[in-house]
Amino acid sequence: QKNFLPQSSSDFIYAIIIEEYGLIGGLFLMLLYLWLLFRIVIVAHKSDAIFGKLLVIGVGLPIVFQALINMAVAVELFPVTGQTLPLISSGGTSIWMTCLSIGIILSVSAKRQELRQLEELEDNPLEILSETI
Repeated sequence: QKNFLPQSSSDFIYAIIIEEYGLIGGLFLMLLYLWLLFRIVIVAHKSDAIFGKLLVIGVGLPIVFQALINMAVAVELFPVTGQTLPLISSGGTSIWMTCLSIGIILSVSAKRQELRQLEELEDNPLEILSETI
């Protein structure tokens, strides 16, 4: 029975994905969110500052938990909560906050790489040879 769900583009998009792509599509989407969780943990682990670690975990975990809650609601494991599926549903404020959270995670990751490059430049004994007179 197609076109049955009233909020198919926002609250129950996971049910529509399963309807269109089957179990393989649903599992693939769940694996993508678990991969995102794995990458969030890696960025947090590699961050040098405690603040960076807590910031990445604090803004990254809610994205994955929101996705898992939406998936559980779509398959009727949880009651209907109105949570959108991050990065997929057509929610206005939700997509802004999700993109802001991912931007913060990328900023912490880039800051670590920037600090590592500065340390390499400071510790290079041959740097004096490359200076122009």
